[in-house]
Amino acid sequence: MYWGNDAWPVNNRGRRRALRRARACHPAPSFPAAQVGARLDRLGYALLDPGYPAGLVDAIRAGYDKVIDEAADTADMGPIIPEAVRYVIDPVSKVPLLRQLITPQLTEILNAFYGGCWRIEHVRMWRIGHLTEEQRRVHHYGNLWHCDQHPTTCLKLFVQITEDVTEQTGAFRLLDIPDTRRIMRSGYLGTGRSTGFAARMLQDARKAVCFTAPAGHVALCNTTRCLHRAGIPPEGTTRGMVQFTFRESTQLHGIDPFAGIGPDPGVGRGKHA
Repeated sequence: MYWGNDAWPVNNRGRRRALRRARACHPAPSFPAAQVGARLDRLGYALLDPGYPAGLVDAIRAGYDKVIDEAADTADMGPIIPEAVRYVIDPVSKVPLLRQLITPQLTEILNAFYGGCWRIEHVRMWRIGHLTEEQRRVHHYGNLWHCDQHPTTCLKLFVQITEDVTEQTGAFRLLDIPDTRRIMRSGYLGTGRSTGFAARMLQDARKAVCFTAPAGHVALCNTTRCLHRAGIPPEGTTRGMVQFTFRESTQLHGIDPFAGIGPDPGVGRGKHA
């Protein structure tokens, strides 16, 4: 209730102060980047068209299609139904074109938000499958409203790679920071549990921001400060996504944001998403 999220004190205490110090030491960002950075501070999200080169997302989708059914290259990580969510192991090595998704425009925005001091923690590529009405009542792959357990300075970039994603076909959705605060302070009891005003807000479809943009568009989101959940694809379909996770750093962002990136220790057989 104090911080307006459920990410525990360790992920909240002192994080914003450190971010302000980093920004104070960095040259003022360009106006468009500063505007998006301010929006991320205020609302916790921004939906963008980064203007990827023609054919890039199609080529990445082709790489995803090639690898996602290969048992040696993927891990089923659903906590209850393993195959409900499948991750690609070390996706940057399998689909090197993922490196091109971090454009100069996105780099400027990250510099504005982090004061130039940031790093890519990991890159993930996954698909989620259909859940029955009964299965939707419990957590399978973030299908219930929740906040992530990360420092509140953590940002995630979601890149839409599936075509024709709509609210009905399983779009990712989120609530902005002000609405998340209101819900946390008026009956949110934890993932899948809420009462009173909080429950009514979570059931109000008009409140949610749905990421229904075309393939190649992106959503930057502070998933620690914004309640969010995965939409559920219709029966017989799946939805793919690429995700970058960013953290603050003690060093200025370098020329190559992927320097030092290796296999994600959080993805593997026998682990849960």
